[in-house]
Amino acid sequence: ARHRADTVRRRRLALTGAAVALAAAVGVGSWLAASGDETPPPSHKPSAPARP
Repeated sequence: ARHRADTVRRRRLALTGAAVALAAAVGVGSWLAASGDETPPPSHKPSAPARP
């Protein structure tokens, strides 16, 4: 019975590690995609010059 418990524990640790690694990869990917190279919106200047 002890050997089976060790096997189950190792499998659970491996799955937990894989889940944590996957969550970290998804989080970092999302963060990088959200940060991106954002360009400021174009300025909306009137075509005619303003007159005082």
